[in-house]
Amino acid sequence: MATVEYKCPNCAAPLVFDASKKTIKCDFCDSEFTPSVIEDESVAKPSKHINSRIDSEYIEGEKAEEYWMKVEAQTAGYSCPSCGGAIICTENSAALFCPYCGNPAIIESSLEGQFRPDYIIPFSKTKDQAVSAYKAFVEKYKFLPKAFRDSHAPEKISGIYVPYHLMSCSVAASATYTGETKESWTVGDTEYTKTNHYSHKRAGKMSFNNVPSDASTSIADEYTESVEPFDYGKIEPFKTVYLTGFLADKYDKTPDDCRERMDSRVIGSISKALKSSVTSLGYENVTVQSHSENISDRTFSYALLPLWLLRTKFNDKYYYFAMNGQTGKVAGKLPTDGKKINLSAFLISLIGLIIGFLVYLFNENSILYGVIAFIISSLILFFVSRGIMYGKASNVASKYDADYYSNAPVSISVKEDTYMYSNTTSRRIRND
Repeated sequence: MATVEYKCPNCAAPLVFDASKKTIKCDFCDSEFTPSVIEDESVAKPSKHINSRIDSEYIEGEKAEEYWMKVEAQTAGYSCPSCGGAIICTENSAALFCPYCGNPAIIESSLEGQFRPDYIIPFSKTKDQAVSAYKAFVEKYKFLPKAFRDSHAPEKISGIYVPYHLMSCSVAASATYTGETKESWTVGDTEYTKTNHYSHKRAGKMSFNNVPSDASTSIADEYTESVEPFDYGKIEPFKTVYLTGFLADKYDKTPDDCRERMDSRVIGSISKALKSSVTSLGYENVTVQSHSENISDRTFSYALLPLWLLRTKFNDKYYYFAMNGQTGKVAGKLPTDGKKINLSAFLISLIGLIIGFLVYLFNENSILYGVIAFIISSLILFFVSRGIMYGKASNVASKYDADYYSNAPVSISVKEDTYMYSNTTSRRIRND
């Protein structure tokens, strides 16, 4: 096993991939090359793999023998091709930096056989753009603690190629629903409402292309899903040279490990599409009675996709952020100032109370009933607005569909809407 470093053909200094220009750059002599030129095997410099036993002298400050016994089985040792220093990394690392000279190195053995990716999307966004996007994300939120707003620079920034399994498939599904239509009319001081009840049958098919699933246990899936989608129009056959200057992992979750997650997303899409074919006709209170699906023609590919990962610390707690290294989409969770949120929610509910109470008095003239009704409504408004303000501190959420990856809208083969029965209700209304 070996580490590989790409050297400049002109001066032999280390090369890195420049995301802004899509070229391979030498920071020493300012030479620039296309990836295809540098991919020439004669340019890459391999180094010998050193013994994988961990020695505490390699990592400053770590002397506890028990610690090394725990991590030894999950780490490996390599020698830097530039300075010969020992590089300690996890067994899933594929690209990293030497802790001594700072030069990039690629672990060739992590990209061989089943671990060699089929595709890669190169970074398009630079580190500076990631920092700017992070700052813009932070500044949009109005309920940050002042201390965080005054010093919210990210503590750590890493550009990493995350391993993904991509699944293409076809999905056939069938479902039955119940739904309603309503019509109302008034006779004297009585309002009548007739509710018509229907049974709905739907069946259809959808196909999907390259539904992604994060294949690394190192990053929470909700973060990787929150920065989707990636533009597959710019995906390329894998070239090792794109990894230079970035971190990379190989997958530690197999396609089978990820299949349930990808299956649930494509099923979510076709379920939503079938139900929408009922609600779009004007039926209300549409409820699923039964649903079945069959996924076929599954194929998998393996790709490395670019993410910028940022971390900051506030009040002894870490806050994490991710940015799509191709599109610039940001996802993260921010700290909140509870006092600011509670005060804002109180003012909103108070204004709502005053306006609502005045409107009620103008129409009803019942002061006691108005006070009770609008105290209750203001409390509801307080907690709802408070929840919304807290919710805006995070845009991290799991995906429950794969709509972006569908090749076409659902193709519906069964569409039956059957009338079942009706019932009529009445209520007395004020007659001025």
